[in-house]
Amino acid sequence: MEKIFKCIDGYLADLEKDIMAIVSDQKIPLTEKNKLMEPIADQKKVLVYTKSALENIKNKEYTAGCGMSKNR
Repeated sequence: MEKIFKCIDGYLADLEKDIMAIVSDQKIPLTEKNKLMEPIADQKKVLVYTKSALENIKNKEYTAGCGMSKNR
């Protein structure tokens, strides 16, 4: 699972570079910057959520048995 985390972290770093490039470009009007950054921000949200969900799976303790036996 560590390989997946490294990939996600790499993508997040790439997205951050893209955001910083847009923000630092003084030639781009503010409305255009917002338009360019919106899909990047959406991608970042998905990656952060995915990483969090995977961390929950990684830290979860699984036990043997079927789910029905836990209700008794």
